[in-house]
Amino acid sequence: MTNAAESDTSPGKKIRDLEKENRKLRKKIKGLKKTMDITSRHGDIVAEELEEKVEASVREIEARIRMISETIPVPIIISRISDGKISYINDHSCHVFGFAHDEFLKQYAPNLYENPADRQIFLKKLSEHGRVSNFEVRLKKKDGKPIWGGLSSQPLNFKNESCVLTVIYDLTERRKAEDEIRSLKEQLDQKEIKYLIFILDEVEYCIEILKVREIIGMMPITAVPNRPAYVKGVINLRGRVVPVTDLRLRLGLKNTAYTDRTCIIITESGDREHNTVTGIIVDAVSDVRGVRVGDIESLSALNFRPDSSLISGIIRSEGDVKILISSGYL
Repeated sequence: MTNAAESDTSPGKKIRDLEKENRKLRKKIKGLKKTMDITSRHGDIVAEELEEKVEASVREIEARIRMISETIPVPIIISRISDGKISYINDHSCHVFGFAHDEFLKQYAPNLYENPADRQIFLKKLSEHGRVSNFEVRLKKKDGKPIWGGLSSQPLNFKNESCVLTVIYDLTERRKAEDEIRSLKEQLDQKEIKYLIFILDEVEYCIEILKVREIIGMMPITAVPNRPAYVKGVINLRGRVVPVTDLRLRLGLKNTAYTDRTCIIITESGDREHNTVTGIIVDAVSDVRGVRVGDIESLSALNFRPDSSLISGIIRSEGDVKILISSGYL
């Protein structure tokens, strides 16, 4: 007869205990599987909901981009950064570049550049600064005609792709105006204006010949009281009273005696109804010479006193310079 201690340690007892533990483990595994299955299904549902929300958000953003772009009266283009494939264009883009809508969406952004190398410069700026502002470049329309564009761009995710949104401002008319101004300026620089050359203290000065009415020799001058020293007085020029100033003194140069070469230049300014006639005393008159406008340099300041406003510029001429007098301040 087997005692109780032996029955507790018998192989049969151990097998029964193991089976009992196995049942417990299988029950736990079953519970874990059930929990995992529930968690997995819940995770799939959550993932699907998140994906739907993301897609809805993307669709909403894309819809807003379209709505905004159609209300802005300038071309807006969205293209892939990798190869430039155009993903979106607004109606203004079609109008400016001359493509039909479906035709435009088959194009690549690099093909819109007149010089393809400019596209690489654009992408480099975008990479370095994260955005591009007022990048002026020559583009081309469908028919090959050039168009100047000012590009302002920034990257964005569009249709789950890395893209760049570009707003293009048409600068063609502005550039044409700038070119025309530049051409006119070049023509003006080559235009010659006649100047009367005269001497003061052995230095050549000049005044526009159209402002010179005549040149006369020295004649009696009637002094006018309480006037600056450079105002010598007035003369009677064929019945007209004309004020006369000594240009030497007005420019702050030293006084000197008049000679037989000293003369009075009669100048006039203004229009026919309100013209001003003035006489200026100079040491001598030397020449009349044509000067190109491009050879005249304006002065922001010149250390002449007391009347530096009389000096309107410097003329570069044959290795030296001449000082240009403004007749409006005589």
